[in-house]
Amino acid sequence: MKTVVTDKTLSYMRFDAGHTSPEALNAYAKAVFACGADYIELTSEAASVMELDDFSEKYILRVRNSYDCGYCSVNRFAYALVRLSTVGLIDRLPEDQPVILEVNADEYSAQAIVLYLHRFSFIRRIAAIRLTGLFGDDIEALVKWCRSNLFLPVDICPLNTMMTGSSDALAAQAAGANMLTLSFGRGYYYTSLEQYIISLHIMKRSALHNDVIKAICIASFVFTDIFGVIPAGLARMLDTDGEVTAAVYDTETGIMYRPYRTSGRKQPLPQENMIDKKIKSIGLEHEIETAIIDMLKKVNFSFYKDITKRNIID
Repeated sequence: MKTVVTDKTLSYMRFDAGHTSPEALNAYAKAVFACGADYIELTSEAASVMELDDFSEKYILRVRNSYDCGYCSVNRFAYALVRLSTVGLIDRLPEDQPVILEVNADEYSAQAIVLYLHRFSFIRRIAAIRLTGLFGDDIEALVKWCRSNLFLPVDICPLNTMMTGSSDALAAQAAGANMLTLSFGRGYYYTSLEQYIISLHIMKRSALHNDVIKAICIASFVFTDIFGVIPAGLARMLDTDGEVTAAVYDTETGIMYRPYRTSGRKQPLPQENMIDKKIKSIGLEHEIETAIIDMLKKVNFSFYKDITKRNIID
């Protein structure tokens, strides 16, 4: 069973709508789909800039208020995403609009929350449940439990605040999660879409197709143009003199460590022997000191080497 992948970058990343062209957003969407995403989650503002005739196949609208509900009435989307904290908005959506319910959970609360949701009538409107949080080492067990006990598809959105997002995403995919929600170009909080794609190929021992590599590059360029920042993965590659890996968090102390690239091994300074030191201690000009040392070497080099080894001059 294929795990469906959603890119959520356009649903929370801020951009200047007045200075962003429809061509830029559509180019970003096209590149992200070519990377391997099946859906793109976006806000009504982003949808307005894109000016597409049809959002019903590959786009998810993040519903935050009454305006977004009205926007869903005019434009049909593949899914409307509603958070549990604003679940009352579901009744304002068109009856035929599929809904994804987003729930903040973790490895300890996810199962209890899912069972609790079945007590409410709005569950009949839900087409899938998204679990967003930190899931730890038990994510495979959680996904398998959801598949056995939940009659709805489960969408896993692993956070990357502890730098475990990619491993959680890979584990969820291996366990048979119906959906994964990731974010292109982000290295913190949400999990990087491009890092997941690359890691998935590495785990499967398969090479990335040239079209996918090209799509990641194009998406990175357009991402920079839209949001005014460099994608996290590309930033680490370009910063050759700075950080070479993502920050590492010590979960026990809360300390964040940032590894840096070493500047290379420095050549050791030449060691002065005792004759050189003695001559320089006299206080002669530099040129005269150099001339005397060179003369001693030329006149009797074997004597020079022998006497420097014994260091008899104080």
